Amino acid sequence: MSRIATSLVLVLTAAAGRASAEPKAVAPAAKSDCTLPAAALASKTGASESSGLDLSPSGHPFTHLVVDNPLGNVTVEGYDGVAIHIETRKHAPDDDTLERLRVSLIPSADGTVRITSTADGGREVRPVARGAVRVDLFIRAPRNAHVEAAASAGKLDIANLDAGGDLDTASGPISVCNVSGEVFTHSLTGATRLQQVFGSVDAQAVQADVDLDTITGERLVATVDRGSIAGRRVRSRTVQLTTTDGRIRLEAEVALHGRISAASLGGDVDVRLHRHGGVVVRAQGAKVDFGALGVPAVLADGWRQIALGAADAAAMVELRSQHGNVQFVIVE
Repeated sequence: MSRIATSLVLVLTAAAGRASAEPKAVAPAAKSDCTLPAAALASKTGASESSGLDLSPSGHPFTHLVVDNPLGNVTVEGYDGVAIHIETRKHAPDDDTLERLRVSLIPSADGTVRITSTADGGREVRPVARGAVRVDLFIRAPRNAHVEAAASAGKLDIANLDAGGDLDTASGPISVCNVSGEVFTHSLTGATRLQQVFGSVDAQAVQADVDLDTITGERLVATVDRGSIAGRRVRSRTVQLTTTDGRIRLEAEVALHGRISAASLGGDVDVRLHRHGGVVVRAQGAKVDFGALGVPAVLADGWRQIALGAADAAAMVELRSQHGNVQFVIVE
């Protein structure tokens, strides 16, 4: 396995095309429901290099893709094929620094492929700031491959996959589009956008916004410290949205026996609900507005409650803000 890995490293780090030369062609992108961002052009200053590699399975099909790229962006697109196509684009202040940028690729017999970027160093090597070098990875993988990807300040984009993903970034944004299966995202300061996810979702951010559009699955959890949460066309059976300092806006459908919980410490909570049966709504906030639904009952613990429709199999909605306002609307 070590000989295979060494060979693949040499393929990916060879000078396959400086900025003044033509890069090696890779397989054309397949037509998909989600359009990924186009590759950025190389900078006119410094040294650049582009290379491409096609990796076909030798036995077990590729089912698990693990990417660790602290030096730039990661883009993964699923397609109807069995091979993995990788395009690597590097940039550095000069040729010597460019040669230190490495991308290693290690396939395993169990169907896992690991891709990692590094910058070679040492006592006799002049240190270079991480922001001065860049490695962007553009990958096309089989649709049924589960993706794990990590970046630092770079973007993480995945689309058109059927086995979910686990994405982790520090300050770079996360984008997920047209993905089935469980999706987990973790971000410190990078914004998260999830669109057309057909499976359970767990999205976490520290100081960033989370945007959700067309989410269908058993469970949706979004947790933010400082930032807003916005959801549209949400159809998950269980929804739990929590933010410490930020606004929550949700437009969703609620299922029989479903449950929606939205809580913010310092921000407003605004929920618009499409219902298909009975629903019980409990709310607590600096100001609670049920609009045209009428005057809610005031419970002993200070919560305000209103019941709509039949009690059998009724869904439960719980909305709370300690310092903000709460608004609830039924959309017919």
